[in-house]
Amino acid sequence: MLNSIFGLLLALGILVTIHEFGHFWVARRCGVKVLRFSIGFGKPIWSKKDRTGTEFALGPIPLGGYVKMLDEREGAVPESERAYSFNSKPPWQKILIALAGPIANIVFAIFAFALMYMIGIQDLATLVDRPDASTPLYQAGLQRGDLVLKVDGEDVKSFSEMALTLAGRVGDTGRIAFVVSHDGVLRTVNVEIEDWLSSSKTPDPLGNLGLIPQIPTVPATIGRIEPQGAADAAGLQPSDVVTAVDGNSIDSWGQWVDVIRANAGNTLRLSIKRDNQLMQVSITPAVKAQDDGSVIGYVGAGSAGFAWPDEQMVTSRFTPWMAAVKGWNQTWDMVGLSYQMLWKMITGKVSVRQIGGPISMAQMAGTSVSSGFEAFIGFLAFISISLAIVNLLPVPVLDGGHVAMHSIEWIIRKPLSERVQMVGMQIGIAFVLTLMCLAFFNDIGRFF
Repeated sequence: MLNSIFGLLLALGILVTIHEFGHFWVARRCGVKVLRFSIGFGKPIWSKKDRTGTEFALGPIPLGGYVKMLDEREGAVPESERAYSFNSKPPWQKILIALAGPIANIVFAIFAFALMYMIGIQDLATLVDRPDASTPLYQAGLQRGDLVLKVDGEDVKSFSEMALTLAGRVGDTGRIAFVVSHDGVLRTVNVEIEDWLSSSKTPDPLGNLGLIPQIPTVPATIGRIEPQGAADAAGLQPSDVVTAVDGNSIDSWGQWVDVIRANAGNTLRLSIKRDNQLMQVSITPAVKAQDDGSVIGYVGAGSAGFAWPDEQMVTSRFTPWMAAVKGWNQTWDMVGLSYQMLWKMITGKVSVRQIGGPISMAQMAGTSVSSGFEAFIGFLAFISISLAIVNLLPVPVLDGGHVAMHSIEWIIRKPLSERVQMVGMQIGIAFVLTLMCLAFFNDIGRFF
C-alpha cells in the first residue's frame, strides 16, 4: 500500500508539473503574465516568486495543479498591464495556450518510451503454452510450443505487443486471425468473437483467449500458501512437491494447475513429497468465477518459482535515433487505441465499467515502482497519454472545452457571452464530477 501511495503521488507530481508547464511556457511566449504556477490545490505550503512576479507554489492537495494568468474576467487589471492579460489575446493564442498542456504530456510520453527503448526493454517472446480447455484458442487448435508471429496481420514479437494489438479488438464482432509457427511449419488459427469482452470490468484479452507464455517444465513445488485457502486447510506447506493426484502422476507445475482448475469443488487425493517422505492429503479446490461465467478451481498455492529460458526472452534496445522513432510510434499507437476505446464506450460497444479511478492508478503505480525504473517510466508514459486524452475532451473546464470555446470565438469574431460561458462551465463541472464518481465506483467494485 505504501508503494501504491508513493508511486501515485510521485506520478501525479511529475505529470501535473509537465502538463502545467506546457500551459505556463506557451502563455509566457504569447505575452501573458502568469500570476501563479501551482502544483497541488489549496493554500500553498511553500511558494516563491521569480523576477517577473510569477509565484511558484506547492499546494497540500496533490491531485492536480493550475496556472493562474492575468485575466480581466477574474479581477481588475491596471491599464498598464491589460496587454499582458489572457483575455486580451487573439483566439489563436488562447487555443495554443489551452493545447499546450496536453501536447506537453504527449511529448513527455514520446520521450519516456524512447528512454525505455534506449535502456532496453525485456519481454517474453510469443511462444505459448497449451491453452486452458475452456478457452477459444484451445478449441481452435493452438498447441504448446506454437510461436505467434502475426495477429490480424500485424507482426508481434513479444507478449506486450500481442496484448496491445488485441486490446484494439475489445468490443468487436468478427474474427481474430493468428499466424503461428510450430517446428518451422506455418498455419493460421482463427477465433470468432462477438461483442468481445464488451461487458467485462477488467478485460484480459490474452487470458480470455488462452494465450499464456510457455511455462518451463518444472516440478509442482509449492512456494507459498494463502492463509485460510484450500491448500492451507489441507495442510500443504511451502517446499511440498505434488507428485500425483488421484493416482495420476504429476510431472510439472503446469499439469498440477490444469488439474486444479478443472476440479472446482471436487475433492482430490494428493500424493506429496515432504522432506523426502511421501504423504497423502485430501484437498477440495474452491470455486472461482470468471468474467465469462465459467468457473475454475482455486486452492491458494503459488509456485516456488522458475527462471525463464533465454530463448524465451526478447530484448529490445536501440540507438537514440531509432529509440526516438520507436517512442514516437508507440505513443501514437497508444493515442489511437485510447480514442478507439473512447469511441467504443460512447457507442456502447465497451462497458463504461472499464473506466479506472485513483485506486486503479495507485495499484498500477505501486506495481510499476516495485518492478523497476523501466516499468515506472512506462507507467508514466501510459498515464501521461491518458491525461492528455481526457483533457482534450470538448468539455468546458477541460482544455478541450477551452479550445472549443476559443475556436467559436475565432469564428464569430467576438467572445462568447458571460452567460454562455457560465452555463458551459456548470455543464463541464457536472460532467467531470460524474466521471470522477463513475471511476471511483468502478474502483470500489474491483477492489471488493
